[in-house]
Amino acid sequence: MKALTKHRELIFNDLKERKDHPTAKMVFESVRGKADKISFATVYNSLEYLVEHKMVNKLNIESDSVRYDAFLDDHSHLLCSDCGKILDVPPLKLSADTDWQSLGFQVKHVDIVVSGTCSSCHS
Repeated sequence: MKALTKHRELIFNDLKERKDHPTAKMVFESVRGKADKISFATVYNSLEYLVEHKMVNKLNIESDSVRYDAFLDDHSHLLCSDCGKILDVPPLKLSADTDWQSLGFQVKHVDIVVSGTCSSCHS
């Protein structure tokens, strides 16, 4: 892998500091004041580069936009259906008894997302 460009490094560091699973637009808003002449296209392409090189994960969670997550340790997500907040939780596991072979399916990755209401929205 080639070294990160200045913009990619800025975007990667921004993601590592966040816990809100931002969209590309949110990352752009966060970094545009920190870099000269950074465009939304640069941010989006940099995020895709980081995903491709397994430095961040791309989350296709019930949302209008793709989200990005730099926390690569095994974990699951809680999604608040009211405010859209996404929370990291320790990994939730499927039953060890699930017979994927009988379903004609070979599992490569499991990502568990639980929808509900966060404590801020249901209080």
